[in-house]
Amino acid sequence: MIFDFYKKSLRNKLLSIFIIIGFLPFFILLVYTLFLSENKIANKIIVEQFDRTEVVIKQIDNHINALQKEINFLGSLELMDDLLADDIDKRISRLLTQKAEDLNLQLTFFVVGEDSIIIASSDKEYLQKTYDLKKEKELNNSIYIEDTLLYICSKINASFDATKTLGTLVLQYNLKNLDLFLTHQDGVHSYIINPKIAFLIGEELALDVSFANDENSIINHQYVVVYKHLLSILQDWYIVYAVDKSVALEFLYDFMRFMLYISVLIIALIIYLSVKHSKEIVKPIEELTTIINDITTTHNYSKRIEVTSQDEIAILTHSFNHMLQTTSSALNELEEENKRRLKRFTQLIEIFNTIIQTISEEECMDVSIQEIKKLTDKENLYFVKDRDMIDTTKYIDLYVTDFENQTKIYFGSIELGINTFADKNEKDFYNSIASMITLQLDRIRLIQRTLSVSNAKSAFISNMSHELRTPLNAIIGFAQFMIAYEELNEEQQDTLGNIESSAQYLLSMINEILDIAKIEAGKMEAHMKDIDVLELLQETYDMLSPLAYDKDLKFEFIFNNFKPENYYTDPKMLKQIVINLISNAIKFTQEGTIVLELANDDKNLKISIQDTGIGIDNKDIPQLFNDFTQVENVMQKKHKGTGLGLSISKKMAEILGANIQIYSKGLGCGTKTTLLFTKISK
Repeated sequence: MIFDFYKKSLRNKLLSIFIIIGFLPFFILLVYTLFLSENKIANKIIVEQFDRTEVVIKQIDNHINALQKEINFLGSLELMDDLLADDIDKRISRLLTQKAEDLNLQLTFFVVGEDSIIIASSDKEYLQKTYDLKKEKELNNSIYIEDTLLYICSKINASFDATKTLGTLVLQYNLKNLDLFLTHQDGVHSYIINPKIAFLIGEELALDVSFANDENSIINHQYVVVYKHLLSILQDWYIVYAVDKSVALEFLYDFMRFMLYISVLIIALIIYLSVKHSKEIVKPIEELTTIINDITTTHNYSKRIEVTSQDEIAILTHSFNHMLQTTSSALNELEEENKRRLKRFTQLIEIFNTIIQTISEEECMDVSIQEIKKLTDKENLYFVKDRDMIDTTKYIDLYVTDFENQTKIYFGSIELGINTFADKNEKDFYNSIASMITLQLDRIRLIQRTLSVSNAKSAFISNMSHELRTPLNAIIGFAQFMIAYEELNEEQQDTLGNIESSAQYLLSMINEILDIAKIEAGKMEAHMKDIDVLELLQETYDMLSPLAYDKDLKFEFIFNNFKPENYYTDPKMLKQIVINLISNAIKFTQEGTIVLELANDDKNLKISIQDTGIGIDNKDIPQLFNDFTQVENVMQKKHKGTGLGLSISKKMAEILGANIQIYSKGLGCGTKTTLLFTKISK
């Protein structure tokens, strides 16, 4: 009965092996780890020594505070008024001597006069010697350390006048007195040290301690060491405790020797039982692993594992065989589902590619109906515009966008019977097709709307501009005639001059608007021919120089880096672009220099205009090329414009295959405009 229980349960086998092999060494190891380990004992020693250092540090701090209070008390006694008479009866010296004897420490009390001469002391050798009071003032503290001596100072004021200083009471305290607070016992070493001056109080011990932190603990092969920073004035000093490991861990070392001797028997027992039972436990698991690896490699889920036992391995085998059967069925279904989904996705892409090529609403609906017929094998599918004539449960509705009101409006319905589909995925598929159709309808309607608006705008601008140019030319002509031939007074000439300049400004604006309209309509064409770019720029420079000189601007034309060569381009467009760019530079430069530079190489032709004008913020540069756009600046009110000059120049440059770029380091830093052509040839 017992053997059957053992035979049929793998858990029982493992439990038995665990009890036999693991219990004894585990119990010994547990006791060793939890109660007798070296680290645990060492950590306990560290905690105890830290507690001891904390107590000693507080005792030392209280001791120094007590000395400071004693000094302050002695300095406040009425007896100190004897300093006015140079301590005639030496009462102060006797008081200090008695106080030094009472404390029974290595220390000296003395009183320093205002002339830095010691006039009273507990040690006669200090009398009439000089004590430098500057140290106390420099340190701005009544307590300080010099070498191995601690000095505590207290001002002595007259008892009858607190504002009158009679001298300074000083306690010279030898820091070796702190040895009283250290521990002196076997196995525990302690000392106080200042690493900066390498001065040590207490028992000397060769320890390699770096004192990098305020407190720390160190465990080496011989000692358990702790150190901690002292307080207040002794902040450069550390107290160190070192405990001999050989004393503290003697019992542990004896126990470790015992463990060494017994470990031989434990290891032999573990090896014997492990070898005996491992084969019985591992064999069926190895067989299971082999079958799993074979299935993973071949993906043959039809294999099954033969059950040969009655324990937990048998239960695991039955469960694994059942899992293989379930997995095989699931993979087959998943493969079929993936094929169906891939086919639907491919069909959806094909329908989208077909629908998107339509250019009218009628064509879009005809093509959509034909494509859906291919999918459903229904020949009676049709499109209905009137919603009242259909059964809504059998049709799928199409809604398009009303762009004027930003709402969706009913466009029509397709007879499909989508609500009768049991498969939700099928419903989603045909709803996606409906969404594609409505998106294409919106696209077609939006394109038609945009073209109509654009054509109407271009026609309106062109007609209005032509209608306005004729009367403007007449106004300019009449104004010029009256200025030239009529006898007018100064006020009348100014008025006619304003009329002419305003008409000229309006005419230039109309011409720019016409240029924009031509470019947008695609009617502006480049008339290309071979030209001498240097000659064209020289003419432009000569033409615009007077405008620069009128503003006392220095205008230079540099072409040192230009190799003479003819270029194939439209001279009229190129000249207009350069005139626009130079005019802008003159307009927005109050003083300084404008440089027109022409340069070329094997690949590029570059025309640049550099000015010292008002400059522009980098974030505003992209706006300059927008139609009717002007950037806010200090000269905007003085120089009105349409905001079309740079926009026209940019579009003309693109027609010529060039690019305009504007650079500026910011407001007040000038501007550089570059017109860059890729090598132009026929």
